[in-house]
Amino acid sequence: MKVAKLTLFITSLVVLLLFYGINGMTVSPGTTSGNGNPALLLVAPLLPLFILMVLLWGRIFRVHSIGQRFSIAGIILTLVHLAIAFIYQRISLAKYRDIIKDALIEKNGQVSNQYLQDITTGLTIHVNNQYFNFNTFLMFISFSILFALAFYLWDILDNKKRNENVEG
Repeated sequence: MKVAKLTLFITSLVVLLLFYGINGMTVSPGTTSGNGNPALLLVAPLLPLFILMVLLWGRIFRVHSIGQRFSIAGIILTLVHLAIAFIYQRISLAKYRDIIKDALIEKNGQVSNQYLQDITTGLTIHVNNQYFNFNTFLMFISFSILFALAFYLWDILDNKKRNENVEG
């Protein structure tokens, strides 16, 4: 059990460092970049780390034998956190678009709304800091907990169903 918790802690630190590294690769507002987004190289390890975290959370939940009610409450609370964090992130992106727009106007005297939309949509180097920050790191952790709780609850219900079929 200590190994699972330690591995989860170390994995979380690695994910945090990746988020920090990607965040740091954001160009300053008003700066143009023609080199693509080198931060995408740091995004690649996030999927296997996410899967590892889900498995580790699931192991911890199994060892501690958390109940069905706790699992459901955990899923609901995690969904609430994710909804609030997502709304916060959308507001943050809208504010950051205004910062970029002001910087481009100061630099060039004008800005095309289409250009502004293009450089702030998707995984561009201009908005790495909007997709990879402390809030989105916490969302990443919450998603791993949500998946683990959902799989754990599914397992509880499946075992309950199997036990009813054996008895009946």
